[in-house]
Amino acid sequence: MIGGPIAETGGAARDGKRILQLAHNHPRYHPGGTELTALALHRQALALGHDSWFLGTLDDSQTKANAGTQMLALSDDQREAALFASGFRRFELAQDDYYGILREFRNYLAWLKPDVVHVHHVLGLGLEGLFALRKMLPTARIVMTLHDFYLICANHGQLFKHESRTRCPGPTLDQCLKCFPERSPNDFAQRALTIRNALSRVDRLVSPSEFLKQKFEQAMPGLGCIEVVENGYIGQPVEAGHQAAFRDEDTVVFGYFGNISAVKGLPDLLDAADLLKARGINNFRIHVHGAQLYEDAPLYERMQASRQTLGDRIRFLGQYQAHEMAGLIARTDCLVFPSIWWENAPLVVYEALYNRRQVLAYPHGGAPEILARYGTGILADSSDPASLADAMAKVISDRSLLELRPSRPIPDVADLFEAYGRFYFGP
Repeated sequence: MIGGPIAETGGAARDGKRILQLAHNHPRYHPGGTELTALALHRQALALGHDSWFLGTLDDSQTKANAGTQMLALSDDQREAALFASGFRRFELAQDDYYGILREFRNYLAWLKPDVVHVHHVLGLGLEGLFALRKMLPTARIVMTLHDFYLICANHGQLFKHESRTRCPGPTLDQCLKCFPERSPNDFAQRALTIRNALSRVDRLVSPSEFLKQKFEQAMPGLGCIEVVENGYIGQPVEAGHQAAFRDEDTVVFGYFGNISAVKGLPDLLDAADLLKARGINNFRIHVHGAQLYEDAPLYERMQASRQTLGDRIRFLGQYQAHEMAGLIARTDCLVFPSIWWENAPLVVYEALYNRRQVLAYPHGGAPEILARYGTGILADSSDPASLADAMAKVISDRSLLELRPSRPIPDVADLFEAYGRFYFGP
C-alpha cells in the first residue's frame, strides 16, 4: 500500500484542490488513447502547480504485484500508481474482489482525500469503483469521460460485430442477444440498471465527440446532460518551425499509426494497396507504425502476405513512442485512418493535423467530425477497401490534396486541461 506523508508539489497547491485521474491502465503498459489522455491531464496539472495524482489498474500479464499489496507505485514520488485488478467480470463491468483491490482502493482514497476525481474508465475497478468513490468522498466532485461505448455495448465496447465485421448501428436487445446468445433479456436489463445507478454518483458526464454523445443519448435516454470536450493533441509541444515539412518526392508515402489490430483497419489498407497495384498504380509506399498487442493469426498472415504482393512498397516499422511521432510522420505525406469500428475521437487524427499532415479516413465514426471541424481531410466515399483505394489514387494523382490548411488551430493539452478546469474548479 502506498503510504506515508503525501508528496508535496513544491509549494501551496494551486486552487487548493487535489485532483485524481483514474484510468483503467497506464500508458507504460498499454498506450491507448484513454490512458494517454488521463496521464496527459495529470502531468499538465502538475506542470501548472496543481496537486495532481494518477491511478490506473494492471493485471498479471503486464507486471507482478509486490507481496502483501495490490498497489504499485509507478513514479518515485508515488503520484503515478496502479492497482492490480483481479475478479473483474467484463459483461457486468463488475469487480468481485471486495477484500483485495476494492479494499485497497478505499484505503487509497482515505489516504489521498482528493477533492476532484476524474474517472476515465470502469474497467478493472468496475462499477463498484464509482460507488466506492461516492461513499468514501461524499463531497468530492466526480467527473467522468465516456471515452468509448463500454457502458452501452458489452461486446468489447465497440458496437462492432466481429464475426460479420459489421458496425452495430446501436444497442438494441435483439442485436445484443445475437452477440451474446447465452445471455437472457434479464441479464441486459440488470446490466443497464446497474450502470444507470452507478452513473448517478457522477457529477459531470463528458464526451470527447458529438458522435459519441449522440450514441449515448440514443441508447440511454434520460441520462442527463453530457458535455463535449474534444481531446485535441495531447503530445509534446512542437514549435511551428520544427513541424514536419512537406516532402517533395514523386512517390506518395501513406502512414498508418496505431495498434495493429483487425478493427483498426490495417487489412483494409493492405487490400487497398493491392488494388492500387492491380490498377498499375505503383508510385506509392506505406509505412506501418505500431505493435500487435494481442495475438491474431489471420492478421499476422495477412501482413506476411502483403510483403509478397507489395514488396518494398510496404514497410512494417514496429512500435513507436509518443515522442517519436513528429519525426516519423515527417517521413510520410498522408496519414490513413481506415478503422472499421465506430472510433469516436481518434487521437491519431489530431496528431497528424498538429504535425501538418493530411488525413484520409473512412466516412464513419468520429474522424469525419474532427476533420469537418478543422475544414480539412479526405474521406473515402464508403468504408471499404475499393473506396479507400479510390481515395488513395486521387491523392497520388493530385498532390495538391495533401496541402493542409486547417481553419483554426489544433487544441493541445493546455487547452484540454483548461476545458476540464471548468468542471474541476467551477461552480
